[in-house]
Amino acid sequence: MRETVTSAPEGEDWRVLLSFLPANWRELAVSSGALRGLRKDKSPESLLRTLLIHLGCGHSLREMVARARLAQVSDLSDVALMKRLRKLKDWLYAMCMALFEEHGVAVSTES
Repeated sequence: MRETVTSAPEGEDWRVLLSFLPANWRELAVSSGALRGLRKDKSPESLLRTLLIHLGCGHSLREMVARARLAQVSDLSDVALMKRLRKLKDWLYAMCMALFEEHGVAVSTES
C-alpha cells in the first residue's frame, strides 16, 4: 500500500491541526529564535510541517527530508534539519506555555 503525500498546507486537515495551537504560534516562532539562521523555507508553517513529519510519523531525518521535499513543504538537508531541531526547544516550550495560559492552567516555572 502506497502512502499519499499531500502538499497543500491550506488543506482542511492542516487548518484543524492549527486550531489546536496557541493563537500566537507564528509570533512565538519568531520571538523564540526558531527561524533565526534559517536560509530556506523561512516560514513557521514550513518549519512546523517538517517538524511534525519527523516527530508525528517517527521517520528518520533522511526519510523526513525526502518526504518534505516530495510534498514541497521544505528543502533542507538532513544535517540542516538536525541543527534546526536543536533550536526548536524554546519555540515548543513557548507554545506549550501559551496553550496552558489560553486554557487557564497555572504552571510554575520554578525548578
